[in-house]
Amino acid sequence: MKKKTLNRRSFVRYGLEMGAMVGLVGGLSVLPSKGNAIRPPRAVAPEEFTALCMRCGVCVEVCPSHALRLKDLTLDIKNISTPVLDPDFGGCLAWKDNCDECAQACPTHAIDPLRSLAGEKLGFVTLEKDRCVNCMVCLMRCPVEGAVLFPNPKGKPFTREKDIPTVLKLRTSPLKPYIDVKKCVGCGLCVYHCPEKIMHLHKEKN
Repeated sequence: MKKKTLNRRSFVRYGLEMGAMVGLVGGLSVLPSKGNAIRPPRAVAPEEFTALCMRCGVCVEVCPSHALRLKDLTLDIKNISTPVLDPDFGGCLAWKDNCDECAQACPTHAIDPLRSLAGEKLGFVTLEKDRCVNCMVCLMRCPVEGAVLFPNPKGKPFTREKDIPTVLKLRTSPLKPYIDVKKCVGCGLCVYHCPEKIMHLHKEKN
């Protein structure tokens, strides 16, 4: 078998390609943090979080609902391997059970256990009404009364599943649950438990 040799032209070409790749990676590494990740509750401000987080993954390990994961490879270089809330894996229990496991475990206080949940919003949820089967799981799982509502033809919207007459919540009913985005805290519990996977968590806009 004939042994391949690297001639001068190829050497120069490969050198230029390598230099371009190094330059690209170096350029990406100085990009500002995009701050578009949904962080755990009690996380400090985005830029401060990026600076404080050690990428140790302890918060992910201790999360009792497995709602956290480490951010995958992305053009947002500075935030790779930092924790994000992902309702595909679970919903946050901070508002349901006052859970603060991730904050207590964080060694740098990027997630600060002293921060109050009062007024905190991670994001908000939207629902695809045309695909909703009226299973009422979202109403039953939501820890914030009034964040998920159901239309009441005779008055104020229902906030609790048990108060809704059966005839109104049949699968074929035109009435469907909806989200009050002002009250929704973005914990993701409804998204995780929705059997039809028609609920979607979005980051709160600053």
